[in-house]
Amino acid sequence: MKFVTLALRNWRSFHGDHRVEFSTDPRKPVTLILGPNGAGKTALLNAFTWALYGEFTDGFAHPSQLVNFDAVEMDPSAETWVELTLAHEKDEFHVRRVTDARRQSTGEFDLTVTKNGERAVEDDIYRILPKALKDLFFFPAETFSTASVLEGTRPGEGSSLNIGQAIRSLLAGDIYDRAIEDLRKAMESDALKPPKNYSDITVEEARRKYEQAQEELNSAERRRENLPELLAEARDKASKAKKNAEKYNPAEIKKWEQGYNERTSYVQQAQDATQRAHQLYINLARKAHLHFAQSAVHSAISQLNLAEKAGLMPPRIHESVLDKTLQDCRCTLCGEPLSKVANDRVRTLRAHVADARVAVRGMETRSLLMRHATQRDNEVAQLRMDVASLATDLGVAPPQQDADMRMLQAVLRTCVDVADRLLAKASRELNDFTAAQDVERPPAGQSPVEIAMVSQQTVDVLEAEAKEIGGKIEELSAKARDRLTDYRKKSSKSEGHKRKTLAIEILREAKEFFDAARNGLNQFGREDFEKAINDTYSDLIAKPYQIHVGDDFGITVRFPGKVEEIPLSQSEKVLVLIAFLGAIARLAPIYEEIARNHQQLKRTGSVATSRSQGFPVVLDSPTSPLDDEYEVDVVDALPKLLPQVVVVVSAKSVTVWEGIADSVGSANIMELTSRNSSNRKVRWNGKDHIYSAQDNGVAHARTRITSIS
Repeated sequence: MKFVTLALRNWRSFHGDHRVEFSTDPRKPVTLILGPNGAGKTALLNAFTWALYGEFTDGFAHPSQLVNFDAVEMDPSAETWVELTLAHEKDEFHVRRVTDARRQSTGEFDLTVTKNGERAVEDDIYRILPKALKDLFFFPAETFSTASVLEGTRPGEGSSLNIGQAIRSLLAGDIYDRAIEDLRKAMESDALKPPKNYSDITVEEARRKYEQAQEELNSAERRRENLPELLAEARDKASKAKKNAEKYNPAEIKKWEQGYNERTSYVQQAQDATQRAHQLYINLARKAHLHFAQSAVHSAISQLNLAEKAGLMPPRIHESVLDKTLQDCRCTLCGEPLSKVANDRVRTLRAHVADARVAVRGMETRSLLMRHATQRDNEVAQLRMDVASLATDLGVAPPQQDADMRMLQAVLRTCVDVADRLLAKASRELNDFTAAQDVERPPAGQSPVEIAMVSQQTVDVLEAEAKEIGGKIEELSAKARDRLTDYRKKSSKSEGHKRKTLAIEILREAKEFFDAARNGLNQFGREDFEKAINDTYSDLIAKPYQIHVGDDFGITVRFPGKVEEIPLSQSEKVLVLIAFLGAIARLAPIYEEIARNHQQLKRTGSVATSRSQGFPVVLDSPTSPLDDEYEVDVVDALPKLLPQVVVVVSAKSVTVWEGIADSVGSANIMELTSRNSSNRKVRWNGKDHIYSAQDNGVAHARTRITSIS
């Protein structure tokens, strides 16, 4: 999918008619739009989102004032419209949204969608660009300063982007959500209630207990579904509160944050140690058989070695020589006839000489056994080293160098206990710290420091709930299943009642299937997203980094094989964020095709992406958080991102952007005219173009878009 044109009339500061033609040439993927501050760069970005969704990006000011002020003064009924033309596969779509000065305050509008010149519906567009992707494909400047990869040290901090939801939208995963909700309603429908003329106290009590258990399960499941969005909002608020608090009392918030980060780090280290200990315990259990198998293997090798020493493997005299001697009753070597005693001795020797082929097999078997023994000895040695390393890290006495499985098991039990205690202690200290009243409390709601602390505590509570809710749901599900079984058994006397409880059981099994499908889709999508963001990042910049995507789609950057996070420079952070956007954009067309062919659970989890395929992204001032020295890295990387990138920036670093002029297929200027503007020109491709103009006769600032390609 590619954007072809954007046309608009009287949209915010754009008085009159305007048109932007986007580059659709994959060899020149960048469409550049230069504009001074106040010209309406964010308004132009929101022209996309309003045309497609009737919505705006976060922080868009005065969303009820869309019609240009000058147009309204000239005509109180003046209208504004935005029309976006996009090409997808072999189809061309036009989306046109219209409102006027009277209707804009109420959010009313008219929408027209056409496909290849014929009327279409809004859903035709949403199937290509689901609403959940609005904040991913149209990225405002403010978000480059607040997104998760730029703020804090923990996954997701500062981000309000629900990546899991976006991925499910691309894969049409809402079908599972709808199926689950429909099955819930079916299980609770009046049609499956007991017959009106049926009354049994025992059965009614069983039914009441089942329905209560099922309602608890439904409530927990709905809570799990809402948690990602709640957590994203809480992180967003915490990030903003933190920034505000830093302005209010930097020293106080830094002190609190340092203590908080230290304790959070202790918790993470304890969690890592606990995970290592439990994983090693599992590995030890899996390799326990080696302790017993190795004895048998070494015994077999010893027996084969004895056979070799005895001349049986390989035989000292080939059996064919002895067979010929016995057949002729004459020595095959010297030709002398055999006496009866000699014949008996040769016959006895023949009985002890192994068949040559058997001897060869014996030697091959010994080689295989020796390789197997060496490999398994190395595995056990590695296991001893891993246990010793963990024990040393935890301050536990390490096992002896030749420790057997029982000794390793004993050391590991101690390690597990110590790691669990360390995790409990670290978690308790973190909880005590966040709950402590260390800051003097002014009247409620007036202290930015207090607001930041409370906001972060909200994030902590939701994160803890997100980690625990899966186990809680498993317990509630088992409880509801047991209660339903009890209810079905006690109501079996009534044939009609029995059929209804059986129907509930069938519906419940169907719901559990769709639950598993949705969870699988989420996990497979996470795996695809992690691979895609690493591929995208490696295309953008040559760094030996590995980007890890957690179960909540939070992002951390590490060295390969390590768990510690890497402190990134500002330019590296912006590049990670751009890779983050590019990964979703690259997955989008592939996931759309997967959803269209109903292959969600067949192909997701193993999707490969490339820079030659992907949906476009529109970026508002992506280099605004950067110092000049880092800007070049980001600008040079953008053409490698996707087949189409639309970038709206100021011309303060136009020389940097001219460095990728060969990759810019469409260059445009947002020319600003106002009373307070200065007369400025910008030079592009060897020519000067008007960038801003001062005009005392203009009541309101006006912007005009012109092509300078």
